[in-house]
Amino acid sequence: MQSPSFPVPLAGLCSHAEGARPGLSVDDTVARLRRLVYLKTQLVFVFARRFNGLPEWETKSALSLHLWQDAEHSTWLRQRITEMRTPPFHLDRVPDPALEVLMHEVEAAEDSLEFLVAVYGVLKPAVAAALRDHFNRAHPVADQPTRRLLRLVLQEEEEQIAWGRTAIDAARTHAGLAPDAARIADWRAHLEAYLRAAGGVEGCAARDLPAALPTPRASGPGVTSRVPQRDERFQRVWSSRGVVPAATQPVHERLWWMMNVRLNEMHVSELLATVIADWKGQPWECYHDLARHLWDETRHCLLGEIAFVSQGIDFTQLPAHVGFAEYPNTQLDPVDRYTFLWGIEQGLMTKTGKQAEVALARAGGDERAEVFQDFDWADEVLHAAIGRRWLEPQHGDRAAMLRAYERVRPAYDAMKEEDLRQPGRDWWPAFYGANLRHRDPGSGSDHEAASPAGGSY
Repeated sequence: MQSPSFPVPLAGLCSHAEGARPGLSVDDTVARLRRLVYLKTQLVFVFARRFNGLPEWETKSALSLHLWQDAEHSTWLRQRITEMRTPPFHLDRVPDPALEVLMHEVEAAEDSLEFLVAVYGVLKPAVAAALRDHFNRAHPVADQPTRRLLRLVLQEEEEQIAWGRTAIDAARTHAGLAPDAARIADWRAHLEAYLRAAGGVEGCAARDLPAALPTPRASGPGVTSRVPQRDERFQRVWSSRGVVPAATQPVHERLWWMMNVRLNEMHVSELLATVIADWKGQPWECYHDLARHLWDETRHCLLGEIAFVSQGIDFTQLPAHVGFAEYPNTQLDPVDRYTFLWGIEQGLMTKTGKQAEVALARAGGDERAEVFQDFDWADEVLHAAIGRRWLEPQHGDRAAMLRAYERVRPAYDAMKEEDLRQPGRDWWPAFYGANLRHRDPGSGSDHEAASPAGGSY
């Protein structure tokens, strides 16, 4: 008998009447989750292949987050599938050829606006609808573990879609398109037809016949974009950061240079995107780790953006350094690209690396910079460990990894030196003097701290 002192039954999951209704079976649940895993996984690779070629800063920033979140969602749902009498095999097989064709068409977007419409105007809203439907059909007690994951995934999916709608509106305005522009309307109808041909995200809806489909744009997955692009706001895009301030400069100036280094870490994300896209045949866990690494580097970049914008400075007017990505992306295979990045990050684990950057912020009395650098340091410790996890099996041992890094690093240094021969290489003193000298707590301080090592990107 239910005690009157405890009026909420069944752990608060549902009423007895709601629990008396049947829900989806295990087989139906696994079938639906397999399709969601496929779409989430493929979005990670689509984002990675398109990443460098998308010039809008805000789009790169959001895609970094969404790429990692989609990787997380895929991992959560993969784990749930294995808990329901399903071995962890074949989770990367295409569950429906029509879904594969749909993803190829999504990737065939001609420009940033079409890409945003494809992902955030068509595909992700359909995924969100499927998540809601699955949540509502799943039994609230028998399948509570799946419902919990669906709720978490749906929350982030809806946040992504909300960002995407705003981005689509901004892209339309920038392109001078009316809200019902024919090209975008046709593109949306094109993708919706391919979605119907797949029976929707869940595969349960009536399917359009292949003969009724519009002519496909794609014949397979897209080609990886390798050269980082910036939009027209960025007037100087080059292969180095310019002349680094000497260790004898005041702490305040070196702190602001450190924020400039953070701002330019988008190029690390642009390198990692091509590693995810081009490093074939790795376990899913590898791509999941790389997705986290990519998002962390963009987070660091956004910290630099915050620092400059908080002072009323247009961060797009600082020179954009893309050589750290363009060199490895175009000259090295994916393993060497990642080894190149790992070697630099491993070098920052010394006391003169990330630890010294935190000390510099503390010496300058800049609490915000100290917090930023403290989390940057924590993230880089994680990244060095991720690199060791996935590169040691490729090279054999740590010593071989270091030898590979030493083999590929000199060409990058030579490229930077060549770039530093160009006019304007010493842009920083004038920019600092005009915009930053009297800003923030460390302004005017002569106090010095240990200088960070020159190993930063």
